[in-house]
Amino acid sequence: MRIDAKLKGEVVRLFWARSRRLFVSPKVVVGKRVDRAESFGKNIILKLEELAIRLHLMMYGTIHLYRLDEPLLKPERMVRLWLEGDRLRLVAYNAPIVELDSYERLMSRLRVELGPDPLRSEWNPEEAARRLKASGTKVGIALLDQRVIAGIGNILRNEILFRAGIHPERHVDDLNMEEVNRIVEEAKRLTDMFLKRKIKGERIGPILMIYNRFRQACINCGGPVKFYLQEPIKRKTFVCERCQH
Repeated sequence: MRIDAKLKGEVVRLFWARSRRLFVSPKVVVGKRVDRAESFGKNIILKLEELAIRLHLMMYGTIHLYRLDEPLLKPERMVRLWLEGDRLRLVAYNAPIVELDSYERLMSRLRVELGPDPLRSEWNPEEAARRLKASGTKVGIALLDQRVIAGIGNILRNEILFRAGIHPERHVDDLNMEEVNRIVEEAKRLTDMFLKRKIKGERIGPILMIYNRFRQACINCGGPVKFYLQEPIKRKTFVCERCQH
């Protein structure tokens, strides 16, 4: 994670946040050293000794790193978090969730609220399979439920199901365990693949097999790729009716 490489070791000299989720005094952040940045699902966690800052950007939030002498690239009214060290300044714009708490309390909450994360060391494929099978909905909907598997977005959802050969409209109750395990295995494999390309600065477009291939031939069978918005979540869905059952 670029934030981790840039901020690790910085000592906080100035901290400000606009949030109702500050569970410890912001004053105690000043003087803390940034130990690391990590992710849990779609959350970014900054660990500052015994404290942690959680950021969730959702669709519209962004994080910028500046040198101390650099001007902001966006208006100050959009700032939700400002963290300044001796060399760098981290600014989060329009982040819907900014949370400050002890690291242990925050991580304990996330482990309850979220499903297993394929990118974390404690990834548990058996628990992910259990949650997917127990989700009680269509598999295309279940994969976007962060309580099932944390960190899966819409592009990944489409790619996982295509490579697993599973139609997004299949209900999880109709999936056998071999199919469930195949989905979980693809979730792990693809999240690892996406992360490696991101770290290298490579685009994911060249490795996509189904996403945004509407009106193109299926890469596997040559048949048509269908596009629709899956209900009720209304998310872009691409499917090959021949390859996905």
